[in-house]
Amino acid sequence: MLGYDILKTDRTLVYILTLGVIKPYRNLGIASRLVWEVIEYASSIPSCRAVYLHVISYNQSAILFYKKNSFQCLRKLQNFYYINGYHYDAYLYVYYVNGGRAPCSALDFLAAVGTYVRSLFHSLTTKIWKNEENKATKWPKCKEAGGLLSSSRRLHVTDSNGCQCV
Repeated sequence: MLGYDILKTDRTLVYILTLGVIKPYRNLGIASRLVWEVIEYASSIPSCRAVYLHVISYNQSAILFYKKNSFQCLRKLQNFYYINGYHYDAYLYVYYVNGGRAPCSALDFLAAVGTYVRSLFHSLTTKIWKNEENKATKWPKCKEAGGLLSSSRRLHVTDSNGCQCV
């Protein structure tokens, strides 16, 4: 989900379980400083690829806070929390460190394959086109009919149909 391959033991993730600042101390930069301390800590671990956390869907101030601090919303998790007999959705936020990156979705994979195929097709057509140009210098070609002349000398001959061979 976070680009974490369970088969690779050299990958680490840091999770923020809870972060809160009581009202009298909000908007003083305390939460931002705490988050950046966690990010710096995670960055100091060479195998760490991301810092991640969950935010309940109705906590708009937390959502804005994490966006402001460059966290990316990776996905919405339906019925993630169960509080006092009710289910609530959550958002999964992530901040990538040390070269970590978002996992490829099926659409990303198809787009990459499409780009590769288009590049391959372009490369092959360019190669074929160059080969055709090289052949054209060896064999004179009739411009309109597209036929080749067997002579290696360049001839300027016009036939009865007005086709000029060069």
